[in-house]
Amino acid sequence: MNHEMTSELQEAPKILVVDDEPRNVKILQIQLKARGYTVYTAADGIEALDTVEKEMPDLILLDINMPRMDGFEVVKQIRTNEATEFIPIVMITALRDTRENRIKSIEAGADDFIEKPFDSLEVLARVRSLLRIKQYQDTLAKHNARLEEELQMARSIQEILIPQDGVLELSGFRIASRCCPEMAVGGDFFDIWEVAPNQLGVFISDVMGHGVSAAFVTVFIKTVLAEFQQQVEDNPGDLLEILNTRFNDLISSRLFMFATAFCGIIDLDKGELICANAGHSFPFLYNKDRQTYDPIGDKHTGNGLGIWQESVYETMQYPFDPSSKVFLYTDGVYEAKNPQGEEFTVERLQKLVSADTEQSAVKLIANISEAIDTFTDTCPKEDDLTLIAIEVAGES
Repeated sequence: MNHEMTSELQEAPKILVVDDEPRNVKILQIQLKARGYTVYTAADGIEALDTVEKEMPDLILLDINMPRMDGFEVVKQIRTNEATEFIPIVMITALRDTRENRIKSIEAGADDFIEKPFDSLEVLARVRSLLRIKQYQDTLAKHNARLEEELQMARSIQEILIPQDGVLELSGFRIASRCCPEMAVGGDFFDIWEVAPNQLGVFISDVMGHGVSAAFVTVFIKTVLAEFQQQVEDNPGDLLEILNTRFNDLISSRLFMFATAFCGIIDLDKGELICANAGHSFPFLYNKDRQTYDPIGDKHTGNGLGIWQESVYETMQYPFDPSSKVFLYTDGVYEAKNPQGEEFTVERLQKLVSADTEQSAVKLIANISEAIDTFTDTCPKEDDLTLIAIEVAGES
């Protein structure tokens, strides 16, 4: 069997020959079929585009000069169609074709040329080479499609673990949030839970890096948090110590990874917020007397989770009455860059949060989100981004 013949288990590559001269078509058809290729033919550009749509060939041999639609236009239309843009195209040129025509073909998107009269060995060599490239592209596209499917499944799972964007009312509180992973999945994580009536637990963390590896760690954090969050309801620092110990034992001892975290319990009956910080961005707490949002936890922040096995996290207390509000975020917010490479900055964020202290949690999240989107403009975000605003329900 000829070494170019494809096996019965593999579909023969499909080649479309487009030329208004029947003799040229017949020559190429005979040569290609003899090597095991499936050959389709077309006499002009319009017929060629119709065949491309129906048969999706693996390669096209295309004449430049044809009636109704020339080769240049055919190439342009194939390249502007997402389904066909990577099909290799070899332009068939005649001796009369000028250098300008060749340049025009390349600019339109042609991959190679063959000249009339055909050299059979040259034609077959170019066909084999371009089909090999097409096979690589198809394999890559299949892998990318499978990866995208897996990422979307992972995203669906992560969405189950993290409260959905929008508004949640729980235990006498109203919580507004927005969580935007830089990729399909990310390393930002937060959780909100009811400790008791008028008592709300809040946790936010940011795993080093982003993407799939960081997302796996958020599952680990969620698992530990779910196991211990009710057991240490009066001491968030203890919860961070447990998380840090587990993180060191199971992750950091094997991989260089860590996470920042902030954990708090808001108790309306006692009128206080008790919290602990593991290297996380300092939340802003609304100060009624000063009519502004001030950072909290900056005096007693501990190491990030997974950095040091013996880390201790001090629990802090702050007044929290029905008029109080708290705003939490991850570093992807203030590190977001505009097209000029300038960062959004913590200072800009605090100023925006404090600009209208009467606005509701929902409005605050919407305004900050809009400000970040406007600031970054078309510049892609380089990190995950999470915003959370908490207020007493019925107060705004």
